[in-house]
Amino acid sequence: MPPVEIKKRRQLRKYGRMEWTYIVIGSGSAGAIVANRLSADPANQVLLLEAGGSDNRLRYRIPALCIAAIGNPQSDWMFEAEPDPTRGGKVDLLSRGKVLGGSSSINGVIYVRGNRGDYDGWAQMGNTGWDYDTLLGHFRAVEDNRDGVTDVYGSGGAVVSQLRGVPKMTHVFVEAMAELGYPKNPSYNGEPCEGVSIAHCTQHRGLRTSTATAFLDPIRGRRNLKIVTGATARRLVMEGRRAVGVEVEVNGESRVERAGREVIVSASTFNSAKLLMLSGIGPADHLRDHGIEVLADLPGVGRNLHDHPVSNVQALVNRRTTNMDDNWLGRIKHAAQFALTRGGPATFVQSGLAFIRSRPELEYPDIQFHFGAFAYKITPAGIEMLDQPAVTLQPNVNRTRSRGHMELRSARPGDPPVIHMNLLGDRADLETLIAGTKIARKALATDAFRPYLVGELSPGPDVQTDDEWEDYTRQVASHVYHACGTCKMGTDPMAVVDPRLKVHGVDGLRVIDSSIIPQIPSGNLNAISMAIGDKGGKMVLEDARA
Repeated sequence: MPPVEIKKRRQLRKYGRMEWTYIVIGSGSAGAIVANRLSADPANQVLLLEAGGSDNRLRYRIPALCIAAIGNPQSDWMFEAEPDPTRGGKVDLLSRGKVLGGSSSINGVIYVRGNRGDYDGWAQMGNTGWDYDTLLGHFRAVEDNRDGVTDVYGSGGAVVSQLRGVPKMTHVFVEAMAELGYPKNPSYNGEPCEGVSIAHCTQHRGLRTSTATAFLDPIRGRRNLKIVTGATARRLVMEGRRAVGVEVEVNGESRVERAGREVIVSASTFNSAKLLMLSGIGPADHLRDHGIEVLADLPGVGRNLHDHPVSNVQALVNRRTTNMDDNWLGRIKHAAQFALTRGGPATFVQSGLAFIRSRPELEYPDIQFHFGAFAYKITPAGIEMLDQPAVTLQPNVNRTRSRGHMELRSARPGDPPVIHMNLLGDRADLETLIAGTKIARKALATDAFRPYLVGELSPGPDVQTDDEWEDYTRQVASHVYHACGTCKMGTDPMAVVDPRLKVHGVDGLRVIDSSIIPQIPSGNLNAISMAIGDKGGKMVLEDARA
């Protein structure tokens, strides 16, 4: 037997003899913070289970190497959606981190809080305590302004800094959007969350600060916290309608770990809903179809799935861009720039952001732009970088209206779920996305871009009419790895957890991750997922003291 397997088996026997105060399933953007907060009290014995492995590899530390982690079965769950009829049957690869730090270890490191309207909207849905002003303290609790980028950030958490050494074309994008009337706003994570800026990211001196590096590495010496990797949760252990533990598999060996107080599911949008359903918590008819005993009939489990639909406009330019360095010589150049400056293309994928209103009468931005000084094409073999200098402007819909859903494929824990994205199911999302691509085209026509523009690559000059824009958008639209909502927080009949994140109708069980999001906020989800982890962990402690 290999030494690693022997070590894991010994580890399993060693920690398996006791009852834990809390078991946290998943070490991602939320789960790592939950484990940190709960284990801060030495009276709590905390077990943190992670299905993936260690994050101690270069591809998890250098942000641009996320392309080697996404789509890699060692670090990515690599869920595959069903063909989407709203986009001509497109099949999406839905990445989720399978490593310490979860998706925060493999994402594009962009940090966006979202705006006041997002979270005040959550509170108006009945989610007391989830308004913007309350959440602001939790955002600041998971941030660290060590790099001094702006005074809006807090301290003590994951470092947030503005990218350094971005390509010339990123600055051109900022100027172009300003020329169209969208203000420059380097403090876009304050108020208002609107305007255009170089992106802010969770990194320090060019290195990624995932939730594993920020919230687990500093506390590994805590005697009351046990972190176990390679540990896949198969089912929750229930006694009646109370969760008392989890059946976990490590290296093919299955056993039960018990929690005296609570089990906390932080396993991601897809795995959290899947684990609940495998355990008898979900839509009753669907569970019975798979021979699963129904313990809590919650029809909302697996529903409310949504993401930010994204399109793109690509253009050829006369200035060298990062896709031209997709070779060994280019990688050496980028590595040298990183070593000398702790900046440059090794530290980012997309480098510019804009939050804009497609119509002036809107109260909040309905579109977010990601800008990349590169361009690519999709081939049967995957993403292929162009061999010409180019840029990509990617508009996405902020508060998506379209909803998909996910279901169990079978009652076998090892089978992946059945996922229906329905990404453009609501006409309003399609129209907003088309509006964004038209604005991207206008940006390319500004005085700022004019000296550098060679020509529009896609959609190209042939796309002009409304029908042509719709055809193009349905053809290229995709998700942006922001899937959420399958264990919705709320008080309505489709809600899965209450505002304290307790699963409705079940004792001793909470869900604390992006799956609880009732309505996707206006921005990348890592920031709000961390805030959910901080708020959720503190609520667990508050309720224990009550």
